[in-house]
Amino acid sequence: MTPQAEATSLLEELGINQLPIIPTEICQRLDIHYCEDHLKDLDGFLVLNQKVGKGIICVSSLIAEQGRKNFTVAHELGHWCMDSFEQNAFYCSRDDIESFKPTTKPIELRANEFAAEFLMPQFIYKPLVDARSLGWGQIKELTALSQTTLTATAIRFMDLTDEACCLIVSQAGRIAWFRKSRDFRPYVQMDNRLLSPGTVAYAIFQGNIPPVCFEDVKADNWVSGRGVKPYTEILEWSLPLNSHGHVLTLLYDEEGIAGWDEDDDVDEEGEVEWEPPTFHKGKRKK
Repeated sequence: MTPQAEATSLLEELGINQLPIIPTEICQRLDIHYCEDHLKDLDGFLVLNQKVGKGIICVSSLIAEQGRKNFTVAHELGHWCMDSFEQNAFYCSRDDIESFKPTTKPIELRANEFAAEFLMPQFIYKPLVDARSLGWGQIKELTALSQTTLTATAIRFMDLTDEACCLIVSQAGRIAWFRKSRDFRPYVQMDNRLLSPGTVAYAIFQGNIPPVCFEDVKADNWVSGRGVKPYTEILEWSLPLNSHGHVLTLLYDEEGIAGWDEDDDVDEEGEVEWEPPTFHKGKRKK
């Protein structure tokens, strides 16, 4: 089964159908011992131990954000559900959890996908996403409802929304990774990963305070592809640096960059760059 199917199956087995889903309570119901400890190089680990119920999940007490702790526990539950037949211990670093970088190990990516579905299941979350317009305020509302992190909630929004949008996570002036919605067609420029000086995100790393709404920027600062010309614009809303040193950016192709057909293939990993080539300028602010 897929990680999503595994998470849905466990929720059904437990009879859970409303938010918030508290993973530490799930551990108790599954006879998995939960604890926190001063872990220096790890965010969490799972050790299968028949002497202590079905195992132990330990989360770093150094994690300040409860949403991050919740995701870490759900991540380890993913290993318990999907990977416990192959090994009996899983030690997960900060870079493993809640990350969708291309360099993240497949086993950790699967656990992240499980955690997202488990804490924000589609059958509950999709109607909530559909009832909201795109914006950081709306994503923060959902973060509070599901008791997850802002990053995890934004990723889930990208997965479930019908809007053409993209989440980009930047660190130290470079794009670290991105997550597109199904209908976001342009190619995110990842050739050298350096942020363009024409972006709000770049200005944040220079110490500037960003606007608290979507702003029109030149699309070719972020994306390339059919329809992207020097005068093409796209909407950007970037948040100030967070505690992890990340800048979170929403890109919104509100009216649709022209030149894309439904049958066009888009490489989600950004490995194939489309030939450069009209966009209907959007002015909406949120």
